[in-house]
Amino acid sequence: MRNNKGIKKTVWTVAASLMVTGLIPTGISHAATLNATSENSSFLSSVFSKVGLEWVFDNSRSISNSSEVKDKTFTPVSNNESAQTPVQAPAQNKPVQGTEKEQSNGHRLQVADNIIKLGKQYLGTPYRLGSPSGVTSTFDCSSFVQYVYGKNGIHLPRTSREQAHVGKTIPRSQIQKGDLLFFSTSHSHGKIGHVAIYVGDNKILHTWGPGGVRFDSLSTPWLDKGYITAKRVIPDK
Repeated sequence: MRNNKGIKKTVWTVAASLMVTGLIPTGISHAATLNATSENSSFLSSVFSKVGLEWVFDNSRSISNSSEVKDKTFTPVSNNESAQTPVQAPAQNKPVQGTEKEQSNGHRLQVADNIIKLGKQYLGTPYRLGSPSGVTSTFDCSSFVQYVYGKNGIHLPRTSREQAHVGKTIPRSQIQKGDLLFFSTSHSHGKIGHVAIYVGDNKILHTWGPGGVRFDSLSTPWLDKGYITAKRVIPDK
């Protein structure tokens, strides 16, 4: 008997739950409170009494008064609007202008590249001490420098000692391509007797003795030992 009563109570409980669910209007959020009418309340009270439960109708609990619903309200999106997050157009890459110093350095280094490019055309040209200005069949160190710089709008004196008085003195640790480097030789008695063009990577472009115009390492013993100073003769602009 007790088992039969338990089964009946379970059936009525499930039936009551289904009836309550059926009375909840479709489209209401699960968080909303059931706003029962008085008619629904009487019917549900009789059903709940069958299983020994009490149906309490609280008319004060309505969707419009529920703070829970208010906190979870949302604005529907019309058919003409997209519910997706709007995609921003990619930012256009604007050209970044360097500082005035960077621009001036760029100009100077471009001129240096042009000078070095011209000088490379004369690789192997024989060395001749005292070669006249403007002659390209032979060069000495200073006539070679005077020629390739002159072709790029930078006019220098004829001899290396005179050229050492032009431009801005640069510390050895800060030399850049296009700077002029000055050296003493075994015949100059500690004074300036040779000039070369710094091309970067610890190398110079110059002419000296057998082989004529060529590249050499700045670490070559006589160049390293005979180094005196460096001058920057290419203007920034």
